[in-house]
Amino acid sequence: MLVASVALVGSAVAEADGPDAWRVVDVAPDDTLNARMGPGTEYKVIGTFAHDARGLLQITCVPLLSGGIYFTLTEAERENLPPRWCLMQSPDFRVKGWVSQRYLEGDMEPSSSSEAEHGPTVAEALQIVQRLYRDHLRASQRPDITGPLHPSHVRDFLAPSLAAAITDTQLQADPLFDAQDFQITDLTIRPDDDRAMFRGMITVNVDYRNFGHPHRAVVRLRVQDGSPRIIRIEHEGWRLE
Repeated sequence: MLVASVALVGSAVAEADGPDAWRVVDVAPDDTLNARMGPGTEYKVIGTFAHDARGLLQITCVPLLSGGIYFTLTEAERENLPPRWCLMQSPDFRVKGWVSQRYLEGDMEPSSSSEAEHGPTVAEALQIVQRLYRDHLRASQRPDITGPLHPSHVRDFLAPSLAAAITDTQLQADPLFDAQDFQITDLTIRPDDDRAMFRGMITVNVDYRNFGHPHRAVVRLRVQDGSPRIIRIEHEGWRLE
């Protein structure tokens, strides 16, 4: 699952707030990037990423190296650091494995064509929902990471009324995945094909499998103070607003 990301610093990497997503580079078009069960070529290949894969999620890298330590090293010490391997996961959570970091770079350009299809407001709404789910999954695996539903962050994503409903109410199930426990795969987040924007309401569908079972959450947003904010999250049989 997801934990903290890291940022490129010269030829090595220092633990810090890095890109939200990563892409595969320097792999031939007729080849794929092996994902291994451990950080090294001696480990078995358990999956592959496409030569042009984008939006990969970085879980962690080894060897660990804090920014404070990195900048105390001499140039020679930095050049002699062992090869860096990173545990990566595909955006749909289907492929997960260790890859050499030399084949990764920050994916700074948006991979979604939502703005071209639906307009900038829907594209911004989509990005908010994607960040919400991505950061929530990260925080669920790392107690030292503050998640997006924490009172200090929740209003970056949710309208005030929904933020209050989540932070002030003892919920029986996770509000994003409608479950007490979850193991998510096949996560797909995209605007509703028929009514992405209707009478000021933006609809984003979140499809996923939890322990292999298909589910859909329907996320509704409206523009508030110039930016889309989530006003309702709908699950089968119940909704939170």
